[in-house]
Amino acid sequence: MLNRGILVMGVCGVGKSTVARAIADRIGGRFLEADEFHSVANVRAMSRGTPLTDEMRADWLDAIGGAARACREQGEAPVVLACSALKRRYRDKLAGALSPMFVVHLTGDPALIRNRLIARKNHFMPPELLDSQLHDLEPLAADEGGVTVDIAASAEEIAARVVTLIERGETDGTELHP
Repeated sequence: MLNRGILVMGVCGVGKSTVARAIADRIGGRFLEADEFHSVANVRAMSRGTPLTDEMRADWLDAIGGAARACREQGEAPVVLACSALKRRYRDKLAGALSPMFVVHLTGDPALIRNRLIARKNHFMPPELLDSQLHDLEPLAADEGGVTVDIAASAEEIAARVVTLIERGETDGTELHP
């Protein structure tokens, strides 16, 4: 497990950062928050309710990959990345920096996710962008090596279950439900 990168992905409001940080804490990994790599223009666009295009995400994905690669080169493995990574091609791009990569796809009822977004304070991503993210989302494919997890459980419970799966080598598209 120590040589494996972990990507925690999903739409806004599913708890990617909280779960990824909890996983990193459990395994002694380096936590990276993809939101910290957005350009000022991207944050401004999202704050206004404008969904990002593939072109707008390109430099962001390059920056995230570069940071993950640098961490690994400096011996800071495993890297645990919280990133929406909505499309397969985004995940494929990140896989180069996190290889071998285990993907944790957080998913849940859209009403629950929307309520979390409405309750969230001090974040640039407005609830109005949830629909565009759900539209763009390409769910984790069986050949990507990961797990799909329902967010009804607590972040700590999700992290514990994911770490147990990785330790057991159960990385074949399992679905975890509360």
